[in-house]
Amino acid sequence: MARKTRKPRKSKIVYYFIVEGCTEENYIKLLKKIYRKPGKIKNCDGGSAKNVLEEAKKIIQSNDDDCSGYVIWFDGDTYLPNDKNLKNKLSTPNDTSVYITQPCVESWLLAHFQKINLKSDKKCKEYEKALDHVDRIPNYKKADCRLLERYITKEQIETAIQNYPDIGNIPKQFL
Repeated sequence: MARKTRKPRKSKIVYYFIVEGCTEENYIKLLKKIYRKPGKIKNCDGGSAKNVLEEAKKIIQSNDDDCSGYVIWFDGDTYLPNDKNLKNKLSTPNDTSVYITQPCVESWLLAHFQKINLKSDKKCKEYEKALDHVDRIPNYKKADCRLLERYITKEQIETAIQNYPDIGNIPKQFL
């Protein structure tokens, strides 16, 4: 009797997220939970865009993981003009994407609840204050991961993708 041939297994798509701080890390963890998809996360513990880009470069060069691609995410308020060359080098491989929230991750979080003016010159504190509202994320604190789980739903993620399309490509990695 002949053996049945098995269909080849599809390998799981796993992205490696290299992020600036705990808010971005908590958001990626939320996406992993909502969409039930795998992903690795490296939190660079704040600092500067240069720090995130250099850490990403090390991880990508070591390439000792089974990732399908890399997603680098940091805030625009820490991105300096002399970081551009490093960002461009990391953006060129087809398996690496670099995202910069303008001016900070709170503008992306606010996009889950309302349209935002992406050309605004608002400061991060203004976005944080706008988030800390009864119909958004009451008592918003950057490091509190439970707040994101309580107040951001799959539907709101879809709203944010519409309101902030550039950063909206991050959750699309999970769809």
